[in-house]
Amino acid sequence: MIFPQSEGSGYKTRLRHRLLSIPSLFFLAIAVSFLYFLVVRFNINPSVIGDTVKDSNPWLLLLAFVLHYTSFIFRGAKWRLLLRSAQDPTKPLPSVGYCSGLIFVSWFVNSVTVFRLGDAYRAYTYSNETRHNLASTFGTLLADRVVDVLLMFSLLVMAGSFLLASGISAPWLFLSLASILPIAVIVMLASMRFQGDRILKFLPARFGQPYLRFHQGALNSFSQLPVIAFLGILGWFSEISRLFMVGEALGFSMNLPLVIFATLANAILTLLPIGGLGITEFGVAELLTRSLTRSMAGSVVVVDRAISYLSVIILGGFFFVLRSIFIQRRYRHTS
Repeated sequence: MIFPQSEGSGYKTRLRHRLLSIPSLFFLAIAVSFLYFLVVRFNINPSVIGDTVKDSNPWLLLLAFVLHYTSFIFRGAKWRLLLRSAQDPTKPLPSVGYCSGLIFVSWFVNSVTVFRLGDAYRAYTYSNETRHNLASTFGTLLADRVVDVLLMFSLLVMAGSFLLASGISAPWLFLSLASILPIAVIVMLASMRFQGDRILKFLPARFGQPYLRFHQGALNSFSQLPVIAFLGILGWFSEISRLFMVGEALGFSMNLPLVIFATLANAILTLLPIGGLGITEFGVAELLTRSLTRSMAGSVVVVDRAISYLSVIILGGFFFVLRSIFIQRRYRHTS
């Protein structure tokens, strides 16, 4: 592997400062405020949550934790396949572990910032450390997002159909609004595929070559689509299983199609620029009240977010710092 040059070091130093900047801390405070609002809105006594966790099955909570972090392995393997299809075949690709680690760090960055800066960090870091083309790498991120959106919507429709069959009304208004996402990505890909030359004509000359690289990275990534889709489904089912196991650990019986719907609804909401600020928790809790009491639903969401959000901030921040130190030491030894 080729390690970053000095400008990459400067970028990471600036990024660390940005992560600890006043705006980042402000948005993190908003996230805490949203969680506090969730507790108040659902009449949850913190001591009740503590008692509920104390009486929960620790092995199932541990399984939920493991399932959550297993999803990074599937996502890393999926992204690596996209990279293999789109990148220069003469350059070696990093391991699944490397790709999974970058995705984990990007989730940490997304959790403490807005506008999904973690995705930009992932693309830049990968390009800087492997010397693959940056625009092409951004193209693979678009392809990765397209696969996720299409899988999310397909599973969401399936879960909504099962809810309807089981007598539970699904929030079809949300499903209708969510349908905008797959339509948008399909239109975007079709425009790139059939109107690429026309788009290129409207761009300044200096952006022509980067756009072509981005175009190739996005559209050439799907050569192994069945395997990519399978890995994507495994990643989503890891997250679905996490929420289900949290409910089981707390002793609550939850409707599985509703768990699927709530997990994917949460994922779709997090695609919004401010989706990582705690806005999604309230919606997920409201969905779970279709099979749980309000207090139970709030408890499940609080514990689940401790695994899927708080642990990513803590462990992701620790991993981010350790990775930066390791990369810098390796760079100094090889320079």
